[in-house]
Amino acid sequence: MYTRLKALRSQHETLEHQIRREEKRPAPDVVHVRTLKKFKLRIRDEIARIERVLDRNQRGDLLPT
Repeated sequence: MYTRLKALRSQHETLEHQIRREEKRPAPDVVHVRTLKKFKLRIRDEIARIERVLDRNQRGDLLPT
């Protein structure tokens, strides 16, 4: 699970760079930026889900909340 978390964080950072680069263009493709942002949000949500699971496991609380 840690490997997946690391990969997701890397993807999230890469998307952030792509978004910034596209937004700096003289005529950014707003549809592409919106798509990248939605994908980045899905990744952020998955990161948060994995972190919650890991946090519960570290506390020894195996039941979902």
